[in-house]
Amino acid sequence: MKPYLLLLGGLICAAGPSLFASGIDASATFTDSMISPGEYQYNLTLDDIGTTTIGTYWFSWRPGDNFMAVSPTSIDSPTGWQEIITSGGPSGGFAIQWTATTSGNDLASGDSLVGFNFDSSLTPGEFESPSSGSPSDLVDSAFVYNQAPFSDAGFQVVAQPATVTPEPASTIIVAIGFGLIVLTTSSLRKLKKSLDS
Repeated sequence: MKPYLLLLGGLICAAGPSLFASGIDASATFTDSMISPGEYQYNLTLDDIGTTTIGTYWFSWRPGDNFMAVSPTSIDSPTGWQEIITSGGPSGGFAIQWTATTSGNDLASGDSLVGFNFDSSLTPGEFESPSSGSPSDLVDSAFVYNQAPFSDAGFQVVAQPATVTPEPASTIIVAIGFGLIVLTTSSLRKLKKSLDS
């Protein structure tokens, strides 16, 4: 067999899953901030990385269970979306079901959507911990559906902490600080050298 055919076969096999993958797929990130002692605000961003739209983001939930130990408050929804709180299941907790009000408001493939926000007394550590009734599921896990809840098999996604990039001004200040440290150290060495002479 020709070597190039083996190489081509290997490339096709390696790329196979992505060549034929289709359907719903997503990722999510969150930021948290303390808004008062014992109260946090969580801001979620949902990214559609699949080939279909997303019309439901059911947060802190999997079919049959709700994971938040306390009910969320001050819930905000992206424009064109609405929310309801769900409760019950083995964890005895709460969840937020966000759905697009019309199919025209669905999250399109390749796009991101911000505005999924709520307040909670759950600490960031509790937010990322296993749920009480289903230890294999984290509190910040969710299911997304192409349109309405249960309109397809859905896809489970776990929100990850967003990476915060420093402001340019902060980076410049840090760089200047390091520069001053280097200059000061150099000056002190020269002064010590001249005093020793």
